[in-house]
Amino acid sequence: MNDKNNKTNLFKLLIVFSLPYLAASLAHNGFLALLPFVREEFFLNRAQVGYYSTFIFVSSATLAIFTGSVVDKLGPKKGVLIGIGFISVTAFFFGLVPSYGILLFLALLAGLGHSIITPSMNKGLILSVPTQRHAVSMGIMQSGFGLGGILGTSLIPILGLKYGWQTAIQFAAFFAILVGFLIFKLYQERSNPSIITNQSTVNTKLSFKINLFSLFMNKLLLRVCVFGFVLGASSNAALAHFAVFLSEDLEMSRAIAGFGLSIYLVGGITGKITWGWASDRFFRGNRRKALFFIAMVIGVIYLVFGLFINTPQVSPVVIFLFSFILGCSAEGWQGVHLAAVGDAAGKELVGIATGLSLLFLRIGLLIAPPVIGHIADLQGSYKYSWQLFGAFVLIVSSFLYFMKIPQLAKNENNRKVKI
Repeated sequence: MNDKNNKTNLFKLLIVFSLPYLAASLAHNGFLALLPFVREEFFLNRAQVGYYSTFIFVSSATLAIFTGSVVDKLGPKKGVLIGIGFISVTAFFFGLVPSYGILLFLALLAGLGHSIITPSMNKGLILSVPTQRHAVSMGIMQSGFGLGGILGTSLIPILGLKYGWQTAIQFAAFFAILVGFLIFKLYQERSNPSIITNQSTVNTKLSFKINLFSLFMNKLLLRVCVFGFVLGASSNAALAHFAVFLSEDLEMSRAIAGFGLSIYLVGGITGKITWGWASDRFFRGNRRKALFFIAMVIGVIYLVFGLFINTPQVSPVVIFLFSFILGCSAEGWQGVHLAAVGDAAGKELVGIATGLSLLFLRIGLLIAPPVIGHIADLQGSYKYSWQLFGAFVLIVSSFLYFMKIPQLAKNENNRKVKI
């Protein structure tokens, strides 16, 4: 009975933890869906439209380590409230700006909000959930981001058509405020009672430079970070080009191509939970092995998509099946990755460690789409883009997996953890 109550309480906690991701994703993806309205409003060209994603990603990437350090000092609850505050305020003022230049400045501030939410929720979960359930719990928590993306891209444009894009994005701002209130009322910050407390928490009081230096000396963590770079690149490479690939190379209609992208995103929600469960149970907490298998699936699927270009009669059902599998892995690895970060860094420095991992991850997010697109422009199709990128994922991930590191992290029960 007690175990049943613990599982119920854990599920309720994860629902609460998923809300900040849902609110952040609703605002971000909702505004991306409103960009055609914004383009018409401010007479923007396509390059200017792309500046929004650049500004928000550059801000969230460059500030990730700093905001992670802030979370270690303030705690996860205050951190997530600060993040939600930035997102709600900037989204509200998006609807009031007289020029696109001011909107891009606000995007920088919104990026600050996004950069602090992930380390906050990661640290909150590490402190509240037993180690043996970290990955699947991370997956459930991060599914809020996928759900927010679906709601944002479907609901917000409808509101934009009916009430104007300014009012639509302000709806997302008010939703974020509601989530902030719920977090304030429902989330009681606590430490995991199973964590051994005889170890001093002096690490959180050390200077930012000393903490950062200790993380760069942690070879286990650096391997996890490089895995994050590879997997982040694989995620954004697909997301940025998938619909164009389906419509142009595989000659699907734009509507069907959009449906294929939706299947990919649904696969991502499924994969976050499935891979998290597999990491905790099937791989028995061996995060390195789980990340390696995820990368292998991604690399092979990219190679398969490269072959599809030479086989124009492939059934759409087969293509959508592979799209779902790619989405499961290319969008479903984050929970395992964040669990690996927590295992490698330890609970005292999990905030700044998450920030460091996000820096690697977001560099991958920024680099991959233009490289994939440039290769496709040179060759006239995505054939070599997918094949070269698939080979890159397979080779680098294999190197990371088989690379010997003569040390092991320890979890809260002082057991060795394979990362």
